[in-house]
Amino acid sequence: MPSLDSVAIEWLASGAFVVLLGALIKFAGWTWLLAGYSESTSSVSDDVVRDMAGNTILRVGIATVVVGVLASVTTPPAYLEPVVGAVIVLDVGRLIYRLNTWSPSQTA
Repeated sequence: MPSLDSVAIEWLASGAFVVLLGALIKFAGWTWLLAGYSESTSSVSDDVVRDMAGNTILRVGIATVVVGVLASVTTPPAYLEPVVGAVIVLDVGRLIYRLNTWSPSQTA
């Protein structure tokens, strides 16, 4: 039976918040939420940034919610948190690389 202990609530709440931010960036165009991004000075179009960053942030949020659901139905192993952290760092690194190597001839 699912039980919402403090660890599960932390994962679920933070995951829901990150999903909300990702949806606002991808679907509402709130790119001003991205630190260091300015539509006026960036060589990457706003639509591409919305798509790439929104997808990345949505993936991270959904993965965090899944870990929260897992934590609510079972006791997760101790190595799960560092693994999730490493996956998030790799995903954000991939986003930064893709945005820095994007050229206008590419499609989003």
